[in-house]
Amino acid sequence: MPKKRKLPTVIPVESEDKKGYDKTPPQEHPCSMPRRSRVALCAPPGHGKTSLIKNLLIRSRSDKDPWAAVVVITGVGDYCKEWDKVVHTKTDFQTADERWWAAKSKEHDEKPIACIVDDMNYADLGPKERSNAYKLMQFVCTHMNVTAFLASHSWVQLIPRLRRACDVVVLWPPTTGGSDQLDYIARSLGVSKPMLAEAFSHCNSKFENIVVYTDPPEGRSKIMINFDTPFA
Repeated sequence: MPKKRKLPTVIPVESEDKKGYDKTPPQEHPCSMPRRSRVALCAPPGHGKTSLIKNLLIRSRSDKDPWAAVVVITGVGDYCKEWDKVVHTKTDFQTADERWWAAKSKEHDEKPIACIVDDMNYADLGPKERSNAYKLMQFVCTHMNVTAFLASHSWVQLIPRLRRACDVVVLWPPTTGGSDQLDYIARSLGVSKPMLAEAFSHCNSKFENIVVYTDPPEGRSKIMINFDTPFA
């Protein structure tokens, strides 16, 4: 029988790039997202994604450490009016590479930045745009104190490499695709189809959803119903 080690085999060493990385949400509220989260929101039009993101923005700030800036990347350019009431900077994936984000972070003394990606047809992104989208999710968020909110009309519209980088996923019950789509979503999330179907059964209106966490904050379960009810 091997003896149990007194010390862990691997000792955690804090990365200088991620100094101060705290997963505790800024507010004691179910809609408060930890800093540097990558949040995917997938629902058909008219189900409340924009309204929810605005709530998440409000609840994911603190008086001590408010958002230093909000950046909006949209696939429809000036035609998008949904964020006019939010003070923000507009950019696109052609422009916003890691150097752009580094300059933005330095401009705001490395304080928290929120990034909203909305109405984006990811399949139409060119190689440079797609590369910058990947860098946002895989590097910029965790290393430059950026919290990203990606709104899409369906789970499959958000391309796999971006989905896999998300640590919080907000899903509304699928309106099309039926059992086939549930199979695909369940496999992608690493949960069972019966569990996913049961979670969705608790959504009683088109505005209700489930939240799936990779690493849930203290007091939340891996799957929450409408942010405030633990499921699994």
